[in-house]
Amino acid sequence: MIAVNTQTIIFLQALLMGAVFGVIYDLFRIFRIAVPLPAGAVVAEDVIYFVFCSFMSFFLTMTVNFGQVRFFILLGELLGFLLYYLTLGTLVMKCAQRLIACIRWIFRALWKLLLRPVVLLIRWIGRKVGRLFGKLGKNAKKAVQKHRKHLQTRRILLYNYFKNRRSLSSKKRKIFRRNK
Repeated sequence: MIAVNTQTIIFLQALLMGAVFGVIYDLFRIFRIAVPLPAGAVVAEDVIYFVFCSFMSFFLTMTVNFGQVRFFILLGELLGFLLYYLTLGTLVMKCAQRLIACIRWIFRALWKLLLRPVVLLIRWIGRKVGRLFGKLGKNAKKAVQKHRKHLQTRRILLYNYFKNRRSLSSKKRKIFRRNK
């Protein structure tokens, strides 16, 4: 049998441990507000939180009550968590939400004032350079097509072109000129 004063001290320690659990839970909540995460990551955070709380609760019972699980220890942890969550937790969350909103506003203002003009300038330069290279590419393509020697449709070899042209009869020259 444990003395009543020892049980009271253990109960107060369990209340304190429950308040610590509330603080840790608020840290997770603040992180969720600051960085939106998918549902799977939120579930993973909750599992990590509950595993951490269970280990801490186990260590509390091991150190203060020699491993004996007592109902008043679990009740003290639950009451400590609820007391923090319903009193200081609401105040902390309101302050954290306002602080996060202010930080986001500052980052948006910095983006609009400092970084956005640089990004727009780089885009404008990129468009101008793209148009210039586009025109150069079209002009180069036209120049290549203009100066390219096309193969003949007739069965005259290209290196024999001038020799065969002299020896063609007038009738064949007319056919050749039409095909050209």
